[in-house]
Parts: sequence; C-alpha cells; structure tokens
Amino acid sequence: MYEFIAKYEGEVPGASAKDCGNYLDLNLNMAKYLADKFLNNTLKNIDETHLVYPIE
Repeated sequence: MYEFIAKYEGEVPGASAKDCGNYLDLNLNMAKYLADKFLNNTLKNIDETHLVYPIE
C-alpha cells in the first residue's frame, strides 16, 4: 500500500468540495513523501528489534 501511495499519479479520489468537506487538507505530494519515507526508513529495513512490543 505504501508503495502504491508513494508512486501514485493522477487525481486524488474525493478531493473536491462536493465529495469531501476536508478536501483542502488532501495533499498528494505530502502523502507521497511520507509514504516513501515510511516505506524506506521502516518497512524495507524492518528486523526483529522492530517487531517486539515492550511489556510494562
């Protein structure tokens, strides 16, 4: 999903006043940037240390 978002081109579904009350908050360039950052910095380099949740 993050690869899809990072490489998405075209019109953003629902990004109009008619379709979404918050349409002005939709920012494809920022979504692509953040998806690419998470994909490359987290998902592609994941290891066991990132898969263990600490127990308090």
